[in-house]
Amino acid sequence: MKNEVSKFGKHLKEYREELNINQNEAAYMLGIIPNTYSNYERCERPIPMAYLPIIKEVFQIPDDRFLDMLLDRPRRKTRESAEEAAIRLKDMREKYITGVTDSLYDLINDSSELRQLLGFISTMDSKKRRLYLNGLRQILVVYDDLLNAQLGDRTPNDEDSIE
Repeated sequence: MKNEVSKFGKHLKEYREELNINQNEAAYMLGIIPNTYSNYERCERPIPMAYLPIIKEVFQIPDDRFLDMLLDRPRRKTRESAEEAAIRLKDMREKYITGVTDSLYDLINDSSELRQLLGFISTMDSKKRRLYLNGLRQILVVYDDLLNAQLGDRTPNDEDSIE
């Protein structure tokens, strides 16, 4: 089954793009570094079998679709209209967003600092918000790298772990 699973990445990329999620977001949702996730999607690195159930759960991939992805089968083309396809895609995205929102509820509820930050960000126009969030993300990545280096927590296997 190794060959089939190693081709899983191309199907995962297609599914991720349907959900309108970027690679960095997908990587962080799975608890892996973005480069590792990118290698999975490009099929340059096989996805460990233990990660498959986690991927299925995190992205809420339907059973039949997941099986087709595992077996490297082409998507079953149904004769749906453009309107039906748009509705299906909208439903998939809403289900994903609801899942993410639900998983972050406790974090937002327990952190007045995070609520304050979200309130500040919500007042920005979309262009300024995107610039602000990209800058903040870059700062957090650098800070995390420095902190891990200081603590000596980085090991070669850290980049591959899903928690």
